Amino acid sequence: MGSLDGYFIKYTDRLAYIELREDSLNEELKGISLPIYVEDMKEGIKTGDFKNEINLEIILEAMLINLAIDPNFLYRKEYEKVLKKYLKNIGDYTANKSVYCEESDKTKALLLARAGYILDSANKYNAYLYARLLWPLAYEDDGQYQNDFVKEALRILQEILKNDEKFKLSYYELGNIYANLGEYIKARSYYNNALRLTDDEIAKNDIRNKLISIDDNAEIEQALYYIGKSNYNEAVRTLTKLLSKTKRADAYYYLGVAYQNIGNYENSIMAFEQSLELNADFRELYNDYAISLYLNKNEFEALKVIGEGLKKYPQDPRMTYNKIQINLVVGNTEKAKEDIEELLTYDDLTEEIKENLKIIKHHYKL
Repeated sequence: MGSLDGYFIKYTDRLAYIELREDSLNEELKGISLPIYVEDMKEGIKTGDFKNEINLEIILEAMLINLAIDPNFLYRKEYEKVLKKYLKNIGDYTANKSVYCEESDKTKALLLARAGYILDSANKYNAYLYARLLWPLAYEDDGQYQNDFVKEALRILQEILKNDEKFKLSYYELGNIYANLGEYIKARSYYNNALRLTDDEIAKNDIRNKLISIDDNAEIEQALYYIGKSNYNEAVRTLTKLLSKTKRADAYYYLGVAYQNIGNYENSIMAFEQSLELNADFRELYNDYAISLYLNKNEFEALKVIGEGLKKYPQDPRMTYNKIQINLVVGNTEKAKEDIEELLTYDDLTEEIKENLKIIKHHYKL
């Protein structure tokens, strides 16, 4: 949690400080600077509530917010003493207050939940609330703490499950986080655990809808896992099953890749064609499509596809290199020589391609 202290200190300007009058009835609050949340102070002045005595609850809330902003604050011990005197359960209190003000003031809700976590990290519901409010900051703030918001939320939610493996809200929120990270297999697993532990039908339907929304992406991710492990037949089965329900350009592309790797070039070509028909538009598609055509002895069709790809992605090193290779096979040595000279001027050539071009030039005496 300390890694985020530098982020939260920026909210210092949300607080103002006062000292109670000598005739105040709250003896334990005298002699120390007392915080007030600026928005609450504005509201109190506007309504006239601050004319006589400031509401103790407003000061208690501000003390909590102060400790969320700066856990090492000068009067932390004094604030904790006061909070423990007036609040029976700090975690429950901050959770209730956080939920109450979330819609009207999300920052205040976050700070209250954070305070509860700092002072009572064992309170599962408050810890969950803090994590739930924390991780979306990664998509709102592009500063140095962007990754820390998600990491800390994941840590908190997983820590809750270590202590209580049946805490369904943690499973649900972990599903939300991993779905947003694009890790759909993990998201699906957490949602399924949340569904298993949930009795309420409305909540169940919400989780089911979440599962439906990520299921196709989870199948794609599963297929990519199989491809990465060279288990191409399983990838084909997974993608074929998915494509029987929905038509997706990326699914057809990965199906083409899987078929290509098991030597089924005709099916690979058909899959790549389907991907293009569904308006897929990325350079790897043209390159892999051309490779399957070439391996299926359709060299001139392969050159045509590469030509189409280079119109969309000019000076693509890999496509140009494959074009050279195919032209050499079909006897277009002059065209291959011309492309080699051009390719050698590219700044982003890999050492592998550079070395292969040297070998080609020497072998074909170009």
